[in-house]
Amino acid sequence: MSKGWGWWLLAGFALWTFFALRWTEVGCDYPEAYLAVVRFGTPEGLEFLPACAG
Repeated sequence: MSKGWGWWLLAGFALWTFFALRWTEVGCDYPEAYLAVVRFGTPEGLEFLPACAG
């Protein structure tokens, strides 16, 4: 893998982590938070959160 791709992957993971941390602020555990980013995007407001209904 070239250096350019490595930086893009690192930046993508950092962005994914940033959005996952927003899910943890509304009550998700870390594994649920990372999956919630993929399934639902970012949390909005205090509406019912199906990702954390576990």
